[in-house]
Amino acid sequence: MSTASSSNTTTTTTTTTTTTTTTTHADIDLDGLIQSLPACKRCRECRRGCDTLLPKCRQCTKAGVDCIFYDHGRNEFLPRSYIAQLVEHVRRLSSTTPTAHSYTSPPATAPPKAESVITEQQHFDHHFAYAGDSYRYLGAEACLIKSPRRIRATLVQSPPEEDDDWRLEWTESPARNYELVKAYLKVIHPLFPIVDQNARFLGDENVPIDLTESERFSLNMIYSIGCHVFVGGDRYTTPTARHHQNALKYRYFAVEFFNRAQEYLEASTMEPTIATLRALLLFAINSLFDPKSGNIGQQIALAARLALNLEFNLEAKVEAQDVTPEDADMIRKMHLTIFSIENEIASALDRPATFPEPDSELTFDAEKPADFLCSLYRLQHRFRKGDDTVKDLLPKFDEQAKLNPGLRMTTHQTHLLVNPRWGSAWYVLEGVVAWDSIHVFLTPHWVYRAACMLIHNMPEIYGYDLIQLYTNALVVLELSSRKWPSSAALSASLTEVMSHLKTKFHPEWKDRIPNTIEYGVGIAPNSIEYALIVRV
Repeated sequence: MSTASSSNTTTTTTTTTTTTTTTTHADIDLDGLIQSLPACKRCRECRRGCDTLLPKCRQCTKAGVDCIFYDHGRNEFLPRSYIAQLVEHVRRLSSTTPTAHSYTSPPATAPPKAESVITEQQHFDHHFAYAGDSYRYLGAEACLIKSPRRIRATLVQSPPEEDDDWRLEWTESPARNYELVKAYLKVIHPLFPIVDQNARFLGDENVPIDLTESERFSLNMIYSIGCHVFVGGDRYTTPTARHHQNALKYRYFAVEFFNRAQEYLEASTMEPTIATLRALLLFAINSLFDPKSGNIGQQIALAARLALNLEFNLEAKVEAQDVTPEDADMIRKMHLTIFSIENEIASALDRPATFPEPDSELTFDAEKPADFLCSLYRLQHRFRKGDDTVKDLLPKFDEQAKLNPGLRMTTHQTHLLVNPRWGSAWYVLEGVVAWDSIHVFLTPHWVYRAACMLIHNMPEIYGYDLIQLYTNALVVLELSSRKWPSSAALSASLTEVMSHLKTKFHPEWKDRIPNTIEYGVGIAPNSIEYALIVRV
């Protein structure tokens, strides 16, 4: 690989370039990194010397063309302007050290983009939000970037643990723990089949006492995830504020089981095995419900690397009996899970996704929910890469609610992504308040996107229907903000969008639309709040 070189550490350029010398963080040799930039594509082809100017080399600046180079890590061409944006971000971090309560607003001048398509002409707009004591990457199409109100979300305080009214008498017992296992196997396992249902610690209430540390880790992670999706039978009857408190308590127990699992983490991830890959994926699934428990992007990236290592020459290993057919099938299922979770994040937050698609054919068989789910995310992935032909492959809307709840919501979200029309948004906002819907931290982003789509098409929709669907969105965002505080920003932005477009279109029913949803008791048995109170 030829590398561009520069004789001076400080290089002055025309108005279309920037200087490369900067004061950086003590741990980052930014100048050294810039000097190691590879030669651009044009200079390579013309066999000319290339420099390290940003955002374009001198030759490309004179020619008035994009300056792009080949990134071997991502296996694609990237513009040097992408590197320039990263450099500017490092400069900002070097000049101001963020505190735990700081918030970095994205550039106000970021241009709007169409759906992200990886091409040589793509403009990479990167945005970073400070959350959970670290910076989180958001693509230009992420809802928190596009929303008119980019505010720091207000944390909704949970009742104090010492409050006697809040306390839940929890006596840990085999029967109670097994209820959590059953919740996991019913809700999560069909979509992400990464555990062996016949494992000795999942069979019944009587858990063996001689479990390995890896088994204890998996069991406690299953308990933790089960707490996020568990719905007790009595919570379907007369919901009051008590039911919301119960939901808070189960989230508290989820953290307790998660912390207990950490005691066995090191022993569970020492070797590059299926058990280690399972541990990483259990982490990632848990992060879908509790994103502050870990960096889900890093978890999936580690899982992807390990999965590719386990898949290498897999067929030959099976033939040589080094790997059992059962283990080979488990690796295949884990591949589906990694691809699904990575693209679930990528579509909602407009992030890149690099894990390869499975080799199998697309399938939309409801009897194979994991393959169905992965196929939906394969369509989303292809569409984000610029393949419009996926529109012809979309399965039908689940109008009769016959699909697995997770499949139903993802099917409607896929339609909204591929065909961003108010009809698709309608199905998203209907499905999100269904009795059996399970929400993850990305759900509010889809709710906001769907609600904005409906509001912008206000004149085409019957007023009563729009009010109902808009209320659905506000309820979901309000209740979600109690679990994921960033949803409060989306809720505030949504009310501003509605207020602006009511002024623009002047609908007859404008005075009937709610501005906010107040949480309280006395909820009607058939109301939206009734359906959601036991979920969030």
